Amino acid sequence: MINLRRILVPVDYSACSRAALEHAAMLAKSFNATIDLLYVWEAPAFIAPEAMVGAAGTTQTLAQLASDQAQAAMREFVTQARADGIEIADTRVEQGDPSHTIVTLAERDGYDLVAMGTHGRSGFAHLLLGSVAEKVVRRSTRPVLTVRSAESQD
Repeated sequence: MINLRRILVPVDYSACSRAALEHAAMLAKSFNATIDLLYVWEAPAFIAPEAMVGAAGTTQTLAQLASDQAQAAMREFVTQARADGIEIADTRVEQGDPSHTIVTLAERDGYDLVAMGTHGRSGFAHLLLGSVAEKVVRRSTRPVLTVRSAESQD
């Protein structure tokens, strides 16, 4: 029998992420499981995360700026989810390669399921951008549920 206690939902704050969260919420309710959200940001290859950026007389590292913006977006995402009755146990914002970080955290922290959205890119866009969801499915030893929102379908 399947026993889900903890579900990891990696998000990018898109409609696909929201669809994955909604599916995870249905499963969490059925199994009395908890949902944790994860956002992973990756610094551009040509800019060091330690690079200083500034505006209006303040300076901070690129890493701090990106983390602050990601945290703000996460708070908004969680607020909207909770307004719709979806319970979120914990949230995390991490820096790194998204697929590697998702797989590592899912296995290290003992998640029973990873539920994530997929944009469903194909052709040249898929070749250029790759697919975080595809990489997670290939690398994870945990079950992975991929959800494609109606908005992302061709």
